[in-house]
Amino acid sequence: MVHWAPEERSEITSTWSAINHKAVGTKALERMFSVYPWTTRYFSTIQGFTAEGHAIKVVGALDKAVKHLDDVKTQFKDLSKKHAEELHIDPGSFHLLTDCFVIELAHLEKCKFTPHTHATWDKFFKVVVDAISKEYH
Repeated sequence: MVHWAPEERSEITSTWSAINHKAVGTKALERMFSVYPWTTRYFSTIQGFTAEGHAIKVVGALDKAVKHLDDVKTQFKDLSKKHAEELHIDPGSFHLLTDCFVIELAHLEKCKFTPHTHATWDKFFKVVVDAISKEYH
């Protein structure tokens, strides 16, 4: 179990509730696809795929993680299984995407994105990546 300090919980929940999830998620996905073009491999086979459409799914999962900070692994169990066994997504892509989320949050928050804030979001996304990668063998 992850220990969250009160100021970490506050940072995550307050920032998450204040941002436009879909816009940040779309920008993070577009950044990942641009900087790491091999991450488009899976999505190129999906007819009508858009970064914005997938962002809705991604931020929905992240919203669940924010609401269940103490139980992210349980919340992501089915999602992890789907990504590992059905979709066969390279688990390394999760790290790339969460790094892009941190960049987008930093861009959005500007001067308020302190080293402590950065560390808090890194911790959050490490928990998320660990949870979604759990079912990979």
